[in-house]
Amino acid sequence: MKESLNLLFIATVLLAFPFLGRAQHGLSYNQFGQLRNAFNGSLSLMDPDGGAAILSRLQWVGLDGAPRSYWASGHVGVKRLGITVGVDVKQATMGVVRDNELSGYIASAVRLSEDEYLGLSVGGGLLIHNGNFSTLDAEDPSFREDIRGNQGMMSIGTSYFREDKYYFGVSIPRLVLGRNDNEFDYDFRRVYYITGGALFRIDDGFHIRPSFIVSHMEGMTPRYDVSALAFFAQKFGVGLGVQNQGDLSGLLQFNMGGFGIGYSYQFSPGSNTTKQSISNKTHEIGLRYRVGGMKML
Repeated sequence: MKESLNLLFIATVLLAFPFLGRAQHGLSYNQFGQLRNAFNGSLSLMDPDGGAAILSRLQWVGLDGAPRSYWASGHVGVKRLGITVGVDVKQATMGVVRDNELSGYIASAVRLSEDEYLGLSVGGGLLIHNGNFSTLDAEDPSFREDIRGNQGMMSIGTSYFREDKYYFGVSIPRLVLGRNDNEFDYDFRRVYYITGGALFRIDDGFHIRPSFIVSHMEGMTPRYDVSALAFFAQKFGVGLGVQNQGDLSGLLQFNMGGFGIGYSYQFSPGSNTTKQSISNKTHEIGLRYRVGGMKML
């Protein structure tokens, strides 16, 4: 009985996938202040020696076919050329629908002063969409045909930052050119980001790091996220995030040596008990490595 209800729910969700996708947005995550390169390749210049990060985001935990997203990014610094070279991988699944993004970029910076830089990144990649609808019910004509699609893309990002102080960036990591209108056009729309953050020193053992991100996909309402973490002894951080959609998130961060691990729990405080069973209760786990040691910003 439970399996039948889950199948019915997933089928309903998939039929309305574009509209649910707009509500969920699916373009960013809560730990954007710590794991930022996936949104803007030019921000990799803040870690000139190299680094890597991976994040797992699980929504509607406990429901079969619930949305899951995975991000992975890494870059190396080429000092003699003054550039960084990086790769990004993203996978998002919901039921039988799976979207993948594979991309790479090159970033370079212009030094404006002793510790101020203007960065630029350019790159490209591939979007892959798979909808395995025939696995739901091969006898039902509504789910008989699978949907497949690929699309090339470019990326561009720019940023202004001051070492260990603040950063601001604007990027289009999914700049889709020559797109054909079709039934899975939603998955190939352009994506835009505006990101920023700062680090304030209260004393040697206490720092505050506010961050924000604005994410936007063509034809959708922009999503705004703001968060702030308080760091103790430059190693342990605890904070809170809020979205314009009304969700809140609790954030934890622990840095040790060259590694940092983070956790986030997102929830909708205004949901009643019935709605909470399918509301956006989301868990995130992120891991980051930075050559030369972790920093708070």
